Amino acid sequence: MLAKINRRIREWTVLVVVAALLPISGWAQSYNSTINGVVADPSGALVPDVELTLTSVETGKVSKARTGPDGLFSFPNLQPGKYELKASAKGFRDYLQKGISVLVNQVARVEVKLELGAETQTIEVTENASPLNFESAVRQDGITPETIKNLPLLVSDKVRSAAAFAILMPGVNTGSRAEPFDARINGGLQSGDEAIVDGVSMQQGLMSQSGMITIHGDFQYTPDMVSEVKVLTSNYEPQYGSTTSAQIIANTKSGTNEFHGGAYEFHRNTVLNARQFGADVRPKNLQNDFGAFIGGPAKVPGLWSANKKTYFYVNYEGFRVVGGANRPTITIPSLQERNGDFTDWRDSSGNLIPIYDPATTRVVGGQIVRDQFMGCDGRTPNVICSSDPRLQNSLAKAWFKFLPDPTASGPVNNYLVPKPVPDSLLANTNYWLSRGDHYYKDNDHFFVSIYYQGAAANFNTVLPLQLADETFTAPQYAFVDRLNWDHTFSPTLLNHFAGGYLNRNEGYGSITTPYADDFPKIPGVAGYGTPPQIDFSDGFHTFGSNAGSNIKNRTGRPSYVVNDLLTWVKGKHTFKFGGEYRNLGENNRSGGNEAGTFSFSRGATGLLGVNSGSPIESFLLEQVDNANVDFRSVSSWYPRADAWIAHFGDTWKVTPKLSLSYGLRWDMFRPSTEKYDRSTFFDLLGPNPSAGGRPRPPCVCRKRMGSRQLRAKSPRGNLEKGLCSSAGYRLCA
Repeated sequence: MLAKINRRIREWTVLVVVAALLPISGWAQSYNSTINGVVADPSGALVPDVELTLTSVETGKVSKARTGPDGLFSFPNLQPGKYELKASAKGFRDYLQKGISVLVNQVARVEVKLELGAETQTIEVTENASPLNFESAVRQDGITPETIKNLPLLVSDKVRSAAAFAILMPGVNTGSRAEPFDARINGGLQSGDEAIVDGVSMQQGLMSQSGMITIHGDFQYTPDMVSEVKVLTSNYEPQYGSTTSAQIIANTKSGTNEFHGGAYEFHRNTVLNARQFGADVRPKNLQNDFGAFIGGPAKVPGLWSANKKTYFYVNYEGFRVVGGANRPTITIPSLQERNGDFTDWRDSSGNLIPIYDPATTRVVGGQIVRDQFMGCDGRTPNVICSSDPRLQNSLAKAWFKFLPDPTASGPVNNYLVPKPVPDSLLANTNYWLSRGDHYYKDNDHFFVSIYYQGAAANFNTVLPLQLADETFTAPQYAFVDRLNWDHTFSPTLLNHFAGGYLNRNEGYGSITTPYADDFPKIPGVAGYGTPPQIDFSDGFHTFGSNAGSNIKNRTGRPSYVVNDLLTWVKGKHTFKFGGEYRNLGENNRSGGNEAGTFSFSRGATGLLGVNSGSPIESFLLEQVDNANVDFRSVSSWYPRADAWIAHFGDTWKVTPKLSLSYGLRWDMFRPSTEKYDRSTFFDLLGPNPSAGGRPRPPCVCRKRMGSRQLRAKSPRGNLEKGLCSSAGYRLCA
């Protein structure tokens, strides 16, 4: 635990140092909102020099602005939430509008109509900002906080995900499954969208996963963690990019002036399910999605005073699964086949599928022929004689002794698993979200949000543990951290900075690892830390897993992202300058398939052109169809890359009813390097020394990274002939 805490401190230190090195006016991807408007008198004439005060209902934060000569005003860089707007001008009654709600990335419009009278009189209006977008051509849809709070989500083998609401929006298509993971937005590619949480991209290192696969599949933010989900589908500002389709934006919940909290549980029970076809009882299916939250002001010394206000919000959510709605039906060898009797091996018409003895293979008249097994008496087709030493000494018995008896007759679809097997990755997971907001005077707002997801190892298997083809994950945890800072230089010059860290650490291991010594050690493989994996044709269930030890198989996908957005309101123009830096990586350690994977099919015990042979007979006789094993001289690799993004945008208010938006965006994603300089590749343009220096050699590699294709880490003198492995071994000349 201490090591994990120290690592978290180092990660935040790196983020803060990188942020400090960036110019404050340089970078960007703000999810904040804007209220624009116009002030007019009873005749409709625009009123200049009107003092406007915007107050946050949740926190009391005050922002001020004045109308220009054209009567226009703007409050950019606002936190989504509820606001009250007050307008004051000489010769007019004070104007107070309540009930203004601003959503994520919304540019809301408010029209203020002043009335003649004394300034001591006030006109109070309760009205929301117009839901119509008058200010830009952005096409966007959102799920409001009220909808997220009131609309239920199905508890189905995974925790509730607020991002699932995105499929309710226009332009979002999921195909035939109605599964948010399959979402294609506005005709874009599946998983081609970009996800943003608290102003920072959710890109998962160099895996390049973002969008719905991240915010819904890997890092689920539950409805009690986020206040709103929004999808920008087209015509969005140049501060958004790195996507083939849309932007999915979520904003975490924060504390307010009043304490609020709650607890909840969503339960799915066996008694509410129908009985599975072919099963005698309902499968056990218990699912619980439960949690609690609390938020409010942190009125403690140092965090709360006349100039300081601090708020907190904490949410915990747990998800547990026991069983499932259906018990799978699989195919395993029948009892008689395990003993060499294949009289039950028949086709769909009931005809016997002959099996042949590979030891009798010979060529007759130019054709390969074999003798069919006929039992000890020579008159029983498809039976191996019990005295056959190949049957008596078969290694297959080491696996068959752990195999349960079939639950149905016949050679296929003959085993109904005793209990359902839930998803083994996140079936028992804890989720935490903590957020703290700090306001200093009326010019600065800081907030930090920390998301944690941790799952216990699960050992749910279809077959007994000794034969399980499933894997378990340990460790299995993830963090998403965010730091935001909003600073107001003046009512017309504001800056938003955001930084974030994301990583998921997973270790995959074979459940069969503790039973490695219960199985034969196949000569010639790389290691014996786990049993070998046995694959079959004809739909027979696999025995074992080649994933290897979870100690050797681990992945990480760290992302460090910082961005900044400077907003300058100048007359009828709203200029936005900004950019972003991404430091992306992968931490890969692999030790799988060291014990080998051995596949068995009909070929070794059948004849060409004849419906014959059996993969189980081939297994009994140790007749491998194909096999593979992994030998590694380098078992870990750590690719690294970065990206630089800069952009500029302007919204020009040509008239009170006409806006023109334009801008430029520049992206540079630099080629990757390997942390320890152990990457290889084809050089299709470099000279081939063995071909007189001619270009485009058929097989070229580098042991170390060169300056031509990737960022310089070694001299070009490392060019060699041949296709090289990651260790530098030559595989072709």
